[in-house]
Amino acid sequence: MKRLSLRFIIPLVAVALLLVWWLRPHDSNEDKARYAAVFCSVNHADASTRLSQMQQVIEGGNSDYALHKTTFSPSLAKAVIRRWEQLSGEEKQRARDPAACSALLGAAMRR
Repeated sequence: MKRLSLRFIIPLVAVALLLVWWLRPHDSNEDKARYAAVFCSVNHADASTRLSQMQQVIEGGNSDYALHKTTFSPSLAKAVIRRWEQLSGEEKQRARDPAACSALLGAAMRR
C-alpha cells in the first residue's frame, strides 16, 4: 500500500511543480526594457494613472491590421512601478531625462 501511494504522490508533485513553473510569467529582458521605457515616457508623477497610461501606450501601438497584437501585461507594468518606487531620491533625480530613466530603470529590472 505504501509503495502504491509513493507511485502516485511523486508524479503528482512533479506535475504540480511543472504546472506552477508553466503558469509563472516569464518576461524577457526585452519586455522588461520596453515596459521601463514606456514607464519613463508617461507622466509617472501621478500614481493613479500610471498603469492606464502605460496600457494606452503599449496597446495603442497596435495597428488594426496586425496579425500579432501586443497585449498589455499588468503584472510586468506593476513590477516596473514597484521597482521605480524602490529607487532612491537621488536615482529618481538622475532619471528626470527619459533616456536616463529608461537606462536606469531597464538596468534595475534586469537584476
